[in-house]
Amino acid sequence: MTPERAIQNQICSYLKLKGALVFIHDSVGIFDPARGVFRRNSSPHRLRGVADLLGIYKGRPLAVEVKTKTGRVSPHQKEFLENWVKAGGIGFVARSVEDVIDALSGI
Repeated sequence: MTPERAIQNQICSYLKLKGALVFIHDSVGIFDPARGVFRRNSSPHRLRGVADLLGIYKGRPLAVEVKTKTGRVSPHQKEFLENWVKAGGIGFVARSVEDVIDALSGI
């Protein structure tokens, strides 16, 4: 298990304990065995930068981008979270369960 996946699992467990509906959104492309690479879905409705965790917390849409201490947020991930918040959702980057506790403390 990668360090990021371990953080995701810890955050999911915490959020579920707090009554949230949450799931891990895997955004890895589709594997093309003929070329030996992952291909992106070319649908015009596919969003780039979708957060790792999506769900509902206290009736509001929730998006959490999970990173390790040294992980970088891509421009697409940053844009997704900004648009999510503008649309009325809760969205943030978390590097630990403590970051989630802090971000949700006023909600």
